[in-house]
Amino acid sequence: PFVASPQKPADVAGGDGSGSGLPLPEGHDKTSDFGSTEDPSGSFDRADTPAGVSEHDSADDDTGSRVSEPSRPPDATRNDAGIANSDTNDSLGWRAAAYASRAAVGIAKTAAAAVGIGHVVGRVCDAVRLEERCVPFLVHGGDALTTELIDKCPSLFGSYVPPAWCTNPHAQTLIGYGRMLTLFLKYDRQLVRCEDGGQVALDWLVESRFKKTNKLADVFRATWRASFAFGSNAKNVEKRPSRFAPKTRRAGNAKDPPKTVTASSIPDACSLPLDAPVFIMLHGINGGSHEGPTKWAIATAAARGWRCVALNLRGCGGAALASPKVYCAASSSDVRAAVDACHALYPAAPILLSAYSLGTYIVGTYLAEEDCKPGGAARRNVAGAVLTSCPMDPHSSYAGLSDPDIPSGLLYNGAIAAKLREYFFKHSEAIHEHPEVDAKALNIAAMRTVADFEKAVIVTTHAFRDVEEYYAYFSPERIIPAIRTPTLYVVARDDPFLGQMEGISKVIRESKHVALAHVARGGHVAFLEKGTGVFGQCWTDKVTGEFLQAALEPRSTCAEAAAKSAGSPKTVIARDIPGIGQRRIVARTSIGFDAADDEDDVSDARSTKGDAAKRAKL
Repeated sequence: PFVASPQKPADVAGGDGSGSGLPLPEGHDKTSDFGSTEDPSGSFDRADTPAGVSEHDSADDDTGSRVSEPSRPPDATRNDAGIANSDTNDSLGWRAAAYASRAAVGIAKTAAAAVGIGHVVGRVCDAVRLEERCVPFLVHGGDALTTELIDKCPSLFGSYVPPAWCTNPHAQTLIGYGRMLTLFLKYDRQLVRCEDGGQVALDWLVESRFKKTNKLADVFRATWRASFAFGSNAKNVEKRPSRFAPKTRRAGNAKDPPKTVTASSIPDACSLPLDAPVFIMLHGINGGSHEGPTKWAIATAAARGWRCVALNLRGCGGAALASPKVYCAASSSDVRAAVDACHALYPAAPILLSAYSLGTYIVGTYLAEEDCKPGGAARRNVAGAVLTSCPMDPHSSYAGLSDPDIPSGLLYNGAIAAKLREYFFKHSEAIHEHPEVDAKALNIAAMRTVADFEKAVIVTTHAFRDVEEYYAYFSPERIIPAIRTPTLYVVARDDPFLGQMEGISKVIRESKHVALAHVARGGHVAFLEKGTGVFGQCWTDKVTGEFLQAALEPRSTCAEAAAKSAGSPKTVIARDIPGIGQRRIVARTSIGFDAADDEDDVSDARSTKGDAAKRAKL
């Protein structure tokens, strides 16, 4: 009833000499073709199973039978007694390591798939859904200067096309900040002291991280040829060392920049000439050089061959709060210190300013205050500025954040208040040292809105009577008539922070140096483009580069005449409050106070009173 195995199993004990464990049928011996060769598998084929008995239903209880023996993993081994020994791979440590490695690989594959699928889905949506083209609407006075500058900006005469999958303003605003994860830059930090004792941090762009370079290949090639060069070849190596030196990228062409800005298109700062334009980028509330809008704006400017630096306001971007005075929208001392430091380092280089969100208030206030002085901002070689996503009316903008009928405004208000709490908790010791701050009455944990921080800290430390006076000082409707530097405001009409624009349009049309460009879509500091999303420069980055490049080029005779015809500002923008505006804030615990410094401060205060009286007459 049994058919002998064609080979002898190696793991079955007992039976006859063939190792089968069963009697051989008549006519066959142990040396026949059946059973003369060992079977390394140790099991019968299905044809070896007795008729009517399956492999798993054998009634034979003999553990040595090959019919009922379960299969073993191939990595198991047996000792001399025939007992299987577990391999070292089955230990708890190896199992944990294998599980961890599989989990890590799974997470990496999931992340890569999510990014890839998201990119593919975005492109599919862009291809299937009808695109929405937003034509920029330009507002300016029609004078020769602003017309000439705007004519050199091709992006303002085209159309802005947002991604089809991201047309909602809140989605644009939130997703836009994810751009910080798609570009990595290397900075060199410089700390600069302000006139009121504060301290700001300047992060100078050194180079881009993770860019494709061939430096390693060049070094290997140089080592190889230097090691195996003999005779005339060695002389040739010495005569032409530049062939084997690491290649350095040339600065980008400002007039013909690359269409697509990547990490590889950013030149190293060491390759720039000393007279290269200096591009200063300022962030928003509690931001810094790490944010996506800052990094991509810097990358776009660096691709044009400009020297780029990110300005971190006092207490932001990891910088310490060196004085009890915090930053605010009405204080331009941080920008003034940054511009003075850049001008001192590169006196022959023009300076270009750019900012977004809260930073637009600070840069605009700086331009208005400096242009009211003799020589204006041009005495520091400031050539132009672009301000993106500026809330054009601070009163209506902040009122919308507190309106119960606008849930999105309340959410943004709470998110900004949370960031402000983090800022004030981090620098609470320094803030409590301000002579006008009541440390016992200041309860930071109980503040839940932006207005709470402005009433308790900003108004007190910056010597404003109330929040209304604070808003009125840096309002664009008040400062734009005093600006004499070419400036462009870029906003989106669906910006949740924009506010009303009725009064600002009239003011801009009366200005000879300021223009406004607004589009229907874009959100707040987003302006993501179709086909690019968060993986490249946005529409405002292109506009910023084009306008500032136009400001660097020589003006025509008509444009120069239009600029001179503006004359001096009729309304002087200045903070001439004796003892507060220009005087250094001294903390309560400060003991190293020089009497000579005190006399200088008193004389400055007296001269400030005289200047204030003269300006009041004007």
